[in-house]
Amino acid sequence: MALFPDSRLQDCIIKYEKRGTRMDYEKKLMTIDEFCEYVGIGKTKARELISNPCCKYVVRIGRRVYVHKELFDEELRKNAKFQLTM
Repeated sequence: MALFPDSRLQDCIIKYEKRGTRMDYEKKLMTIDEFCEYVGIGKTKARELISNPCCKYVVRIGRRVYVHKELFDEELRKNAKFQLTM
């Protein structure tokens, strides 16, 4: 038995669900809040790190500031005291 009496509506929902699973991907750019959660630091420390003009992992789009996850991980591995495996 279909969830919806109209089979056209059921077909549209199934197509939408299939399209949704195809779009799964990992974000490359993180917002400040996501960056804080990812690293485990506060917003003040995150803004201090990001304000450095030599940061290669900061991406500015207009007034918005993002952190490129892969470049940040690479920088972290390079500057780590001990070799980390990620």
